[in-house]
Parts: sequence; C-alpha cells; structure tokens
Amino acid sequence: MSHSYVVVNQGVNYQSQNVGWTIGQLFKVDFPLGKSQDFGYIPRVLVPLKTSVVGLGIVYDDNVWSADLAQKTTIIDGASYVTSYSNYDVYGNPGTRVETGPNGGSRTTTYTYFNDPARWILGKIASETSPGKSLTRTFDANGNVLTETREGVIVSFTYDTQGNIASQTLPGGRVYTYSNYKRGIAQTETLPENITITRVVDDAGNISAHTNGEGKTTLYTYDGINRLTSVIPPVGNPRSIAYTPISKTSTRGPLVETTQYDNFGRTTGITLAGITRTFSYDGLGRKTFESNPGETVGTSYLYDALNRLTRQTNADGTFQTYSYGPATASVTDERGNLTTYTYRSYGDPDQQLLMAITTPENSVNVTIERGANDLMTSVTQAGLTRTYGYDAHNYLISVSNPETGVTTYGRDIAGNLTSKQVGASGTTRYTYDELNRLTSTVYPDATPAITNTYNKNSKLLSSNSAGGNRSFTYDAADNLVQDSLALDGRVFTTRFAYNGNDNLSSITYPESSRMVNYVPDALGRPTSISGYISAVQYWPSGLIQSITYNNGIVSRYGQNSRLWPASFITETPFTATHLSSNYTYDGTGNLKTVSDDVDASFNRTLDYDGINRLTGVAGLWGQGSIAYDGGGNLINQTLGQASLTYAYDANNRLSSVSGFRTDSYGYDAYGNVSSSQDSTYTYNDVPNLVCINCASPAAKVEYSYDGLNHRSAVVKASGKVYEIYDSNGKQLIELDGGTLTEYFYLGDKRVAQQVSP
Repeated sequence: MSHSYVVVNQGVNYQSQNVGWTIGQLFKVDFPLGKSQDFGYIPRVLVPLKTSVVGLGIVYDDNVWSADLAQKTTIIDGASYVTSYSNYDVYGNPGTRVETGPNGGSRTTTYTYFNDPARWILGKIASETSPGKSLTRTFDANGNVLTETREGVIVSFTYDTQGNIASQTLPGGRVYTYSNYKRGIAQTETLPENITITRVVDDAGNISAHTNGEGKTTLYTYDGINRLTSVIPPVGNPRSIAYTPISKTSTRGPLVETTQYDNFGRTTGITLAGITRTFSYDGLGRKTFESNPGETVGTSYLYDALNRLTRQTNADGTFQTYSYGPATASVTDERGNLTTYTYRSYGDPDQQLLMAITTPENSVNVTIERGANDLMTSVTQAGLTRTYGYDAHNYLISVSNPETGVTTYGRDIAGNLTSKQVGASGTTRYTYDELNRLTSTVYPDATPAITNTYNKNSKLLSSNSAGGNRSFTYDAADNLVQDSLALDGRVFTTRFAYNGNDNLSSITYPESSRMVNYVPDALGRPTSISGYISAVQYWPSGLIQSITYNNGIVSRYGQNSRLWPASFITETPFTATHLSSNYTYDGTGNLKTVSDDVDASFNRTLDYDGINRLTGVAGLWGQGSIAYDGGGNLINQTLGQASLTYAYDANNRLSSVSGFRTDSYGYDAYGNVSSSQDSTYTYNDVPNLVCINCASPAAKVEYSYDGLNHRSAVVKASGKVYEIYDSNGKQLIELDGGTLTEYFYLGDKRVAQQVSP
C-alpha cells in the first residue's frame, strides 16, 4: 500500500510517499508557473537482518532499508534538467552523478570517498572527476586534508596536535604557516617574503588587535554579544559603532552612517552623511523598491511566483521587462528592444552557462562554444570567430583574434603569466616573487625592462624603467604620501596629505612645490581647490552640482530623476550666461537632444539603433547618419555634405578611409597603427607609442615611459619636454624648458591649469 501526502505552502505543493522503504520520502514538488521537481529512489539494505515467511504468503522483512536518491528531475519553462545518482557505497555516498540539461548539457561525474566509521568520518570527497576537470584529496588518520589537487595543481596542508592548520603550501612551493591558535584563530601568520601578521584574540573568539606586515596595529572592541563597537586604526580617526534594536550607527570623524532595519532584520534605510536611501520589500522578502540618494523616487521591482525579476521601473517611469523560456532569458529594454540570452545547464537550472545572445540587430548576434570543462573555446559574431585555448590546468594559454593572429601565454603552476607572444612579435617574460607579485617584465628587442619592489603590505615601493624610476612612500594607513620620478638626473616629487578619515586633503606639486588644498567634506569629496576653485557643491547622488571658480565664474550642473546630467550652465559674476545647455535621454540612457539656450544653431538631436549604437545626428551641419557592420565597425558616416566610407582588410582592421578625406593604414604585429597617409608610428613591445615620423628629423617626435608605463618625456626638434603623471595616470605637470604647466583636478575632471612663469 502506498500513500501520498500534499503540503501546500505559498502556492508550492510538497508530496511525500509511504511505500515500504520510501516512508516519508519527498517524491514531488509542484511550483507555480508549471515548474515541478520529481524524485526517484532506489533501495539499499542498511542493516541486513532477516526476511521471514509466516504462512498464507505473509512476509516479514526485518532488514533496515535506506532510500537512496536515484534521480531528480526539474522542469521549468518547458525545459528538463535531470540529475541521476548511482553506485552508492555502503555509507550512502553516490559514486556516479549524471546530469543532462538543455543546449548540450550532458555531464558525468564520478566520486570516491574517505570513510572512517571508527572516527565517525563519513562522506568526505576523495576524488571528483568529470570531463576536463579533476579533484583529488588525501587525508591523514584524523580526516584532515593533506593534499588537494585540482587539474594537477597541488595545495598541501599540515596540522598541529589540536587539528588546526599549521602550514599551507601553495602551488610553486610557497609556504604559509599558522601558529599560536586561540579559539580556532591563528594569532601568528607567517607569509613568504619574510612577512609576519599577528592577531590578538579575546576569550570570546573576537580579534581585538591586528598587526599587519609593516608592523602597524589596528585595535577592535566588542560589546557583550560580540558586536563590533570600535575600530582604532594606526593613524587617523577611530570609528565607533552603536546599536539599537532597529539600527546601527557608525561614526568616524565627521562621517556618520546609520542603517535602519525592519523586524526581519532587512535594511530599510541607509543614511550616509545626511543622505538617505530607503528600501522596501514584499511579503516574501524580495526587494521591491530602492530610492535614489536623498530622494523619495527611485527604482521599483516586480517578480514572478518563482522569485524571478519580471519588471524594473525607473524613477522616470520607463521600465525594463524580463521574461523566461526554455533555458532562455529575455530582456525588453526601455525602448522596447528585445535581447534574448540562451544558456546551457546540466541538472541544476540555476547554474547557467551563456551560449548565445540574440539582439534586435541580427547581424550582431553572438554564439559561444564551450569545451567539456565548460570553459569558453570560441565566440563568433558577424562571421568573425575568436578562439581560446587552455592547458591541462585549465589556464588560458592562447587566444586567436582576426586582427593579431594567435597570442600565446606561458603560465607557471600557480597560473601567473610568465610569457606572452602576440602573433609574430617577440616574447615578453614576467617573473614574480613568493607572494605572486610581479617583480620584473622583460620585453624583447630594445624595449626597456621594468622591475618592481613591494613593502610587506604588498604596496608598490618602486617601479623602475629606463624611461624613469618611480618610488613610493606610504603612511601607517597605507595612504600614498610621496611619489617620486627620477629621470635624467632630476627628481620630480609629488606629496599627498590626508585628513583623519584618510581623505585626500592636499597635493604638493613637483617642480614648483605648489600646495593645493581640497578641504574634503564628510564623504571625502573636495569642496574647494585652493587658488582655483572656491566652492564645490554636490547632488546627493555624488554628481557635481556647482563649481565656483576664484574668478567668480560659476558652472552649474543639473540632474534628472535617473541621476544623469540634465543641464550645464556657466555664468559670470555679473549673471551673464556664457554657456547653457539642456540634455534629454531615452529610457536606456542614450543622449537624445542637446538644446543650446545661448545659440539655438548648436542644438543637436541623436538617434540610435536597437543595440544603442549612434545612427543619426542632426545639428549645425544638417542631417547625419552612421552605419556599422555586424562586428561594430563603422562602415560609413555622413554629416551634412561630408561623407566618409571605411574599408577593412581580411583581418578586420581598418585599411582605408575615403570620401570627404582619404587615408590608409598599416599595422604592426600588436595590431597598432604603424602608418597612415601622412605619418609613421613606432611602438615598443609594451606596446607604447615611442616615435612618430622617425625617418623625418624635422617632424620626428619621440616618447619615453616610466615604470608605470606613464609617459615621462617627449623629445621634439625644439627640445625635451617632461610630463609627470600621478600613479592613477592623471597628468600633473608639463615642463618645457623654462615653462611649467600645472594641471588641477576635481576628482578625475581637469578643471584648471596654470602656466609659469
């Protein structure tokens, strides 16, 4: 006799069965929207006793049986995902798992196990093998992992007498040691490169002090229920944290952040430096709304009965919709354009591998192929295929591109890049220290090598090249405080200072020693630039709202409900408007119109295709159109009476331009433009541009680069010009003979420059 039981919970039906050895086993779950899960079982004698026959055909089975899962089938959106289990050992561990799913999903995985019932150790995976993947582990007598080998890459462990990890040896023989345990936490950790990290652990198992490789200590305190209450860094302001039943407030110097929670512990509001974002949820705990910073409007979300996002509505009322099919997901954007993503899966529909993208512009559709190990082996778009190769460790070792041919990569056992060759180029070689930090890059031919050194917190200390030696100094909080470039017997030094919250407060420029102060606000944003900008205001989103320059000129930036720039106005102290533009966008964020309030002849309108490429533009020149091929290459462009046509070679490289102007192009092995109609270009093996028109002394321009590959000098017929960049690539100064030009930034935006003398 068998019985089935149905439990209904929020629209989901759970059915279990009572038939002998399957008593109480779940065999079916019916979800909304047609999703279902079915379970099948096979019997296994757990404890063999006896089977008795007592007349009249009555059989008593005294054996103890187990029901082992044989198959799980999930059906969702009409696609089936099946996982089968077999070859169970006596402890109920499956030896074989077979998974099948849509779009080529088929995979068999075999397992072996480490079982030691005398020590109550069961089911530890000793090996796991599937096509293109392998994992093996060895264990000591206590069941601790001694070695773990993935695709031939070995990590090994040793243990102390308490079972704590005493050492870990990573690929390449790099050894980390752990000792002085308390409450299961290593208080001493020794890394390669003679680096030691120490911790102090209290009796509750909380870390109360952490000393980094440079010997700088951060302190932590906790309340009676082990919640963090303060963080005291080596330098700068401490951070304090206070709690109520429904909130947490963190304070560091002027910065205060308060997080509000509902009765389920979900975040309902975050107020940071007085700017609040709010969040709402439905009865199933799904986020249904998130406000813009400092506003009541924001983005709302809808879901289907399977908790999948179906609609995202933006603050301006535009929306995206999402739909789902057999192993596909489709997105209809705010302009009504549909893009469909096709996936491969195995037995679990939630584990997806992208296989194809179908776009509103069919010529740009993408197909993807994958190997047995699921790694991507090719991507094809518009008839162009890029292929990828891997070694036995599943490290990427080759990429084939139409433009440059085959690029090959050498790898060490840890996966670090040790060599690189692009097409017919020479080979670039890389070396690393015991912490896998890049220490040298040796290029082929005459390209200068680069060497790097690091401190014990892995901060870059120096980066040296024939084009300039960079050196760096840090404070106890690891903030960069000095950056020097040594070149041609000169040293250009930039100094940085920070406030108590580690926000940049000033820069002292090289050459002139000019100090520029920023007066950061609570969020670390500059509110002025001494000598150039007297005030900066921000929208709650973080975008700049206005800039007041020292000469009285004010620039104002508008913002719309999508937090995109809506207007730009520049006025003089006498309210005369020099510039005034307004911007509108379509729902996907493409700029649609630019309205010039000062001179309407500069108004512009723009149009886009189904994948948001600019296709039309009307303005002072009249009407304009732009067309592309399936790979995204520009093929023709018309602006008023001026038209250009672009041609490409068999390697997908721009070969010529014709029409309003003409030009033709040649390329080097790295795919860089090496010649045009009027000039020649020479690159080193980085590749950086090192020379223009090398064969023409009067027109020749040469460039050199420092260890960070930032340009350090330009040599022209008129002389040598030094260019100094910060570590993030922003140019700080240009020194041309006796003329010094300094550049000043508001964040990443260059806002002023000064020429001296």
